[in-house]
Amino acid sequence: MGFIGSLHCVGMCGPIAMMLPADTSKRWKFIIGRGLYNGGRLMTYAILGLLVGFIGESTTYFISQKSLSIILGALILIGVFLPKIWLQKLNLNNYVFGFTNYIKGSLSKLFKKYSLVTQFSFGVLNGFLPCGLVYAALSGAFLTEALTDGMLFMFLFGVGTLPMMLGVSLGATWLRKTFGAKLPKLIPITYSLIGLWLIFRGLIISFPHIIKQNIDLSNIPFCH
Repeated sequence: MGFIGSLHCVGMCGPIAMMLPADTSKRWKFIIGRGLYNGGRLMTYAILGLLVGFIGESTTYFISQKSLSIILGALILIGVFLPKIWLQKLNLNNYVFGFTNYIKGSLSKLFKKYSLVTQFSFGVLNGFLPCGLVYAALSGAFLTEALTDGMLFMFLFGVGTLPMMLGVSLGATWLRKTFGAKLPKLIPITYSLIGLWLIFRGLIISFPHIIKQNIDLSNIPFCH
């Protein structure tokens, strides 16, 4: 999910990664700073996964994981194919503008600093920016039904985005030029795959909350 979705990250967060302040006089310091930036993103994703995993763990007392997976997958697909006019009527942006502006304000203050701590802080704040792909990934973490599993899910999601995002943050502008123009076509495909995966997961996969009976295998003959 992270690797496929990283094409989306290049288009949306690529400019931020390329504009990060850094001391370019020392190449090694520049590389470490970019690594810390991406490390900050991963830490934020892991924290969000931890919180969502806790909520998912509590929710399973009221609704099965199978049903949740199908519902979340269906909602993602509806969001992909729902006409933009209907989405605009929901006025969802009004609820996130305030938080987004706060994050952007914090990021703008960091542009004047060049320390390694600043690079890491950029990554941490970047992870909190509203992003449909991150929300879709969090739906997967939500279905893990466990604190640590949700955290690991989001951490690995972040690891999947590293090849593209690390390349862009190190100055590989060709990545953005190559995939940026294709972004409008790639986003619906990425979200559709995630939605279909969640539905498939709900319909096919056996879930951990199903009680497994202990079977005595001592009297069962096996072929050798």
